[in-house]
Amino acid sequence: MTWDFKFDDNGDIVVNELKQLETVEGADRTKQHIMHILKTVRGSDPFDPDFGVDWLKIKRSGYNRTLIEHEVRKALAGYDEIKSIDGIEISELDSDRKVRIRLYLTLDGSKISAEVVV
Repeated sequence: MTWDFKFDDNGDIVVNELKQLETVEGADRTKQHIMHILKTVRGSDPFDPDFGVDWLKIKRSGYNRTLIEHEVRKALAGYDEIKSIDGIEISELDSDRKVRIRLYLTLDGSKISAEVVV
């Protein structure tokens, strides 16, 4: 099974009490990758300009929920570990101008839910 280094919600690498780098695998690894994809502004990676979500377009639309769902589906379409996106719940914009996105996904043989605040 493949693994990755574990990152916290701020994108910082996690070091445990023994000063060792934490790792993630399986569904937790997939959730971490999804968070990374959805928190990345499309065009900000010079080596992969199509990676991420077009948050500037979404902001200009006034955070239109239909557009958010479309852009999230588009961003995750290239992620091979996701077999299907079974549902997306999008919250209203909060007082900090953040939106909560909850995803219901089917992977190889399992269903997971993931939540990201952007």
